[in-house]
Amino acid sequence: MNIDVSNIIEKLYEWVTFEVFIKFVIVYFFIIWIAILLWVIKDISNRTSNTLLQIISILVILFLTPFWIFIYLLIRPGKTLFEKYYEEIEENLDTFNQIIEDKTRQCEAEDHCFSCEEPISHNFKFCPKCKTVLKRECFHCSKLLYSDWKVCPYCWKKQKKLKIKKDD
Repeated sequence: MNIDVSNIIEKLYEWVTFEVFIKFVIVYFFIIWIAILLWVIKDISNRTSNTLLQIISILVILFLTPFWIFIYLLIRPGKTLFEKYYEEIEENLDTFNQIIEDKTRQCEAEDHCFSCEEPISHNFKFCPKCKTVLKRECFHCSKLLYSDWKVCPYCWKKQKKLKIKKDD
């Protein structure tokens, strides 16, 4: 198996003529053209749902040779549909987070009496308007509890019912 490399190169040199070179360049040009056309079809469908813009973009490449790819790059939308979608989701999440933060600050800022809905401070024991008992001390550990709790969350002791007289 003795391969004569110089003989192969000589035959290749004889075979490659100017005509073969021109044919190769033309075939290569059309392959590039088809590849660019396929890329444009995929790219424009990812960037817009506007059918007219999709058709114009494809026709520009199809009929005006692949050198017009630069025109396509100028007229195509800057962002893909997915990028726009995720950007919109991010904006909505930012808005949603802002609403939650505002509501949280609002809730932390003031409490309301569960009886008359009057704004009160979170450490009030009685409502100044309707005189409802809001909080009371645990009978066992003396921690402050909401008046409707049946069991103290600190010492786990059952709470007695309150009998409070309202002074008018």
